[in-house]
Amino acid sequence: MERSVGSRLQTLFQQLEKIGGKQARNQTSTEDLQTIRYVTSKIHQILNSQEKTHRDTVLKNSGWVDLILATLKNTSDRTVLLNSIQILAEMLGKTQVGKRAGVLVSANATNILFQVIYREAEDQLSSEDTMMLAHYVLGKLAQKDRKFATKARLNLVLLITLNLIKNNLYNFKNLQSLLSVFKAYTNNSVNASYLGKQNSIPPMFRVIQQCGRKHTAILKLALDILTNLTKSRNNAARTIGGEHVPHLLALYHEWHQLDTKHRHVNLRKAILNILKNITNLRSGRKALADANGIQILYDSAQEVIDCREMESLILLASVIMRKCCPRNKLPLDKLQSPFNLELPESELYPTGQDGINDTGYNGNSPDSDNSSLEEDDDIDSDDERFKTEDHSEEAEDDASEAPEPYKRTSEDLRMYDSFFPELFEIEPQEDDDEPSASIYIPTGNVDSFGNVTADSESRQANLRMPTATSYTSSKSSGYSSLHYDAPDYESYGANRCDSATAINLKTGTSVFSLDGPLSQSNKAPTSAKPKQLIQKSSSSSSSLRKAKGNKKITKDKKKKSSSSLSSAASAGLRMNEMEAEYCNALCITPFPSSSKELDLDREGYSSDEDDMEQYLHSPIVFQEVAGATKSVARFEKLAYPDLVGGKSGSNLEGLYHRKFGVQRIKVFEDIDRMIHPEHVIDRVVYDVDTVVARASSAYTSTTPSLSNRDQMRIGSRLEAGGSASLRFNSQFESGNLRKAIWVREFEYDLILNPDVNTNHHHQWFYFEVSNMVADVPYRFNIVNCEKLNSQFNFGMKPVMFSVTDAMDGKPYWFRTGTSICYYKNHFTRSAQATGGVKGKTYYTATFTVTFKHDKDICYLAYHFPYTYTTLQTHLTLWEQYLDQTQIFFRRQTLCSTITGNKVPVLTITAQPKSLSKDFVDDLRSRPYIFLSGRVHPGESNSSWVMKGTIDFLLSKRPAAQLLRETFIFKIVPMLNPDGVINGCHRCSTAAEDLNRRWDNPCPRLHPTIYHTKGLLQYMQMIGKVPLVFCDYHGHSRRKNIFIYGCCPTLSYIPNDTKNPACTGNKTEDNSFKTLPRILHLMSPVFSWQNCSFVVEKAKETTARVVVWRQIGVIRSYTMESSYCGIDKDGKYKDQHISTLMLEEMGHRFCEGLLRLRTRFSGKDQAVSFPFAEDSNSPNGPTQESGSDELLAEADEDVNLPDEQILYGAEDEEYDEEDDDEMYEEDETYDDDRN
Repeated sequence: MERSVGSRLQTLFQQLEKIGGKQARNQTSTEDLQTIRYVTSKIHQILNSQEKTHRDTVLKNSGWVDLILATLKNTSDRTVLLNSIQILAEMLGKTQVGKRAGVLVSANATNILFQVIYREAEDQLSSEDTMMLAHYVLGKLAQKDRKFATKARLNLVLLITLNLIKNNLYNFKNLQSLLSVFKAYTNNSVNASYLGKQNSIPPMFRVIQQCGRKHTAILKLALDILTNLTKSRNNAARTIGGEHVPHLLALYHEWHQLDTKHRHVNLRKAILNILKNITNLRSGRKALADANGIQILYDSAQEVIDCREMESLILLASVIMRKCCPRNKLPLDKLQSPFNLELPESELYPTGQDGINDTGYNGNSPDSDNSSLEEDDDIDSDDERFKTEDHSEEAEDDASEAPEPYKRTSEDLRMYDSFFPELFEIEPQEDDDEPSASIYIPTGNVDSFGNVTADSESRQANLRMPTATSYTSSKSSGYSSLHYDAPDYESYGANRCDSATAINLKTGTSVFSLDGPLSQSNKAPTSAKPKQLIQKSSSSSSSLRKAKGNKKITKDKKKKSSSSLSSAASAGLRMNEMEAEYCNALCITPFPSSSKELDLDREGYSSDEDDMEQYLHSPIVFQEVAGATKSVARFEKLAYPDLVGGKSGSNLEGLYHRKFGVQRIKVFEDIDRMIHPEHVIDRVVYDVDTVVARASSAYTSTTPSLSNRDQMRIGSRLEAGGSASLRFNSQFESGNLRKAIWVREFEYDLILNPDVNTNHHHQWFYFEVSNMVADVPYRFNIVNCEKLNSQFNFGMKPVMFSVTDAMDGKPYWFRTGTSICYYKNHFTRSAQATGGVKGKTYYTATFTVTFKHDKDICYLAYHFPYTYTTLQTHLTLWEQYLDQTQIFFRRQTLCSTITGNKVPVLTITAQPKSLSKDFVDDLRSRPYIFLSGRVHPGESNSSWVMKGTIDFLLSKRPAAQLLRETFIFKIVPMLNPDGVINGCHRCSTAAEDLNRRWDNPCPRLHPTIYHTKGLLQYMQMIGKVPLVFCDYHGHSRRKNIFIYGCCPTLSYIPNDTKNPACTGNKTEDNSFKTLPRILHLMSPVFSWQNCSFVVEKAKETTARVVVWRQIGVIRSYTMESSYCGIDKDGKYKDQHISTLMLEEMGHRFCEGLLRLRTRFSGKDQAVSFPFAEDSNSPNGPTQESGSDELLAEADEDVNLPDEQILYGAEDEEYDEEDDDEMYEEDETYDDDRN
């Protein structure tokens, strides 16, 4: 039977082919026409009655398909037309038409059917059956024809289909096919715009009205068509003008009430998509608000808020509501920072005061700051692989404004002679017949002219250990105090004011007061021996482990150790005589000398809390140094965490895993505030602008004697106008909080200060909060954030410091917060703050904090603070205890900032063993390592890494001594002190990103960059180009710690040869990749996968590229440290980053330098020392290994990603699924820019 049917089909198509040739030549007779009618009818009958195999047989024979289409194209007989279209319909079938439709589309069936429709429409006696059947077939073909809409427009059938719809509004059978085709038309934006002009919107609403509850398929098609049409702004305006918005809301509400089993969610979603398109217009938002649409959507969403199946619908409704909520300006009189500084004039940059003219919200002139938020959206990195907008024109404009780099003369660079005492101040002695084992060369603090500021006697006294700090708690006595040892500080004034730091909690009396001059009873006499309350055992490393394992150390042992140290100091014994071969590192944060015993190499840091109590910090020195710190803003106190040297605790803190729907809940709470304004308290409880305005001309930054009374304030309730609101304060160093608004009982809106002299850059925050009730969740909303997204959406928590906890012996910063998220809000951004871009809004970073103690005083910060005064304190303490017999240490003032703060530059190397010519020449021939950091003041994590680096370099570890004997270190630890002091995030007080001024810095506006670059140019001039340059930064968009370097083959310049890596016949020197690979193998927090070596045009003025290209340093790096945490596989995966991890990274960086091959002294030399054990790291070596073995392993590409994949891959972190991604409204991450 099948063979007979197949033969019959073949015979019929042969007949059709024979007559088709005549038909093409218009030679058909009446008899032939009858034959065509018969043949096409029989083919249709066979396909309609037989099995599907026969349809497939016809489709597989391309000649038969072409024959049917040719007949359809050439005939004018309606019977043949109808038969041919029916054959096509049977060939397609009713289900799974995709593959079969593809065959017909490739045979040009779509164009032929459009031509048939057009011919029929031109004929006054057109057949409706033919038109409907043709649209039925076209509806099937539209699924596989990507150019369907364009073909329809070119064949002039758009209006034909529209007219058919108007004529069949009540014929639901025909509407199904017509609307399917019409929907395909409107998928094309050109067609949608054209059809909107042809009045196609009203018929769709009439179809919707006729459908009711029964014809849901047709209703869905009509709604989808309206969705496509309203994507055009003109069509959206036509919909609004036709007053259809109330009808859509009524339809949505009706289906919300009827669809209780959620079977027609797609209908409600289609309605919301139309409303979303309409509300892109201001008139649409007004129309929806006037029709009470916000309330309707809010109430309907609240009714299904707990249904996971309705999540997509709720998200879409929230997007519409947020768009329609009133756009408000920030509750500020002006956007400009309340702290402004008059800048010096600059010949290089006459417009150097960009952005300092206050235009506020009402200014008509564009913002003069050319660095828009899109260009500078992330201030923590120079990776631009996530760039969303092209700023090449802006970069060219910026480049054209700046003059060509000015080349300083050799005479001018000679001003830096004094900063190289290791080269010019040590003269060899020819008559030194018997050199001693070591020689003492006075080093220490000198000014920029090289004059030593401390005499030799005071330097000999510096052999004493610095004052230690001890935290003790006694519940029985009612005391919780901070005790100080008070050794003989001859350099400190006797009448100095200090802060109160210890009180009796029961009586309120002061135990030890620093509010006034120190009493004689609290002072140590000049002849008194300094005490050491906290001192690690100076025995071997094995005894150190034994001591750590025993938490109970007898008082006799402590006294013995302390008295031993005191007697040694008074006798003038050297430090190295007081310790065994493997002594503890003499660091502000001591670490064991053996790499295998580092706290970070033991799981969970250290199990002994006493380790953290050995953080040496002197509040006395801190307060003395703070008196010399100069600020633009007026400070009223010293921050308690900075005073006591707060840092992170010893316990690992996991990344925050947000529960599903948290962001949605926060958004709906914000919408509820707008719907019910009567529930909002709206009371300002803190306002820096008011403080400045009230002080008027009397407002000054002069703060000669700052103190801290936090311990005395603990437990006292400070009412605010009779209310029980929280109290805020940020008037201290690095503090940043401009305004706090009490909005609900336990909720506060916070507004951050912009950088000084600017009206934008909001990210860093650091403020005090008090007057809280314990165990109550307080919500904080930082409402003027600018970034498109934040690590707050990916596990990061802010940090908090509790004064009560500190008094109980836990002076640590810790991660805090729940319900943490980051989303766009309704506060509009001025065009002056966005580089002229209009229509942008701010973002909200929200988190909830539950305080443990009633009436506590807590400090909240974006990251662990590290202030300028803290740096100066550490430098002072380092000088006090470093072993000058082994370490050549020189602290000099490189320059002063615009506000008059001194910028320190450090020189660290090993002392020559004697003054003989050979040893002095060895000192002078050592290669240089140049380190800098904190050019962006909000990147406090970079300072913690720098602290770890300097700690290691000044320690007594054998590896540190070997490193000092191998290299000379020049370190500028803080390039932007003014920004750090005044709580800025990106800029200096000149309102400029200093890391964009390295190409041509101005000595008046950018003195720190000018002189730091001058040091490098001087080193280049004398033939001492650094072996490594590294600028420490922080990164707010990525996790882990990683490095950016410079690779000529990845440069934006084709055949980039103007760089140090291209010399002689070598096209590229890949040695710059060795150090990052070494660090990846050594450190559990460093990730090679995040490293990049791309050189981009926008980075030509950054430190990394300028030092690489202009100074000639192949290994020129930017080291980025995450604010958030670690996602690298290993023991710290999914853990927050801590100050211990950051400091340890500084240690590992130093150790990594020892494993670099260096070419000096006329031969290749390699240095080596043991790896730290890391049993949890799959890549870490488990036994000692020399640098040769390491470099062989590091240079291999095994287990390391391919470079092309590494540099071209997208960041998977931001591709992860998140239940709240829709709140970003399709906005992607902007680039990270350091």
